[in-house]
Amino acid sequence: MYARSVTLGLLFGVAFAPPIPSVGSYALQSTGVVQLRATGYEAQYGLVSTDGLPILSVSLGAADAPGAVHLSIAADRLPSPGRYPIGSNSFHASFMAGTAEHPLGWFHGESGWVTISATGAGHMVGSFEVQARGFTTQNQADENQVVTVRGSFDAEGDSTIATIASAK
Repeated sequence: MYARSVTLGLLFGVAFAPPIPSVGSYALQSTGVVQLRATGYEAQYGLVSTDGLPILSVSLGAADAPGAVHLSIAADRLPSPGRYPIGSNSFHASFMAGTAEHPLGWFHGESGWVTISATGAGHMVGSFEVQARGFTTQNQADENQVVTVRGSFDAEGDSTIATIASAK
């Protein structure tokens, strides 16, 4: 009798439980002067404005990860699926190694690519490979240290997606 009551309670709990909210995810790995791996659920995109110019910003692992990647492109809408270069007329990239409490270095993307696989319904799915140059906290005077960062993401749109949706 007790087992049946517990079973029925679990079934009702599962049947009427609120849906689990979707979350973004990412994975990245760096090689070169800084070698690390990071995975997590903090993968978001949104619109920001710089001097009136709309910028689509993708943030991966910004809070507590051992490394974070930031991708941005001048745009007022989501990019179409395809492969985009890292460079002055397309995506810009930066890689922050370490955490805010224990930074290891900062690197600016010089070359590479971002592939957008799918967009829609508040998600943007893609992958990237970035060759970046910068400095480590152990040797801040040498800004010519090199890393390569590879990864993938399923980013969730933030509150600015209504603006992106209305721009389509």
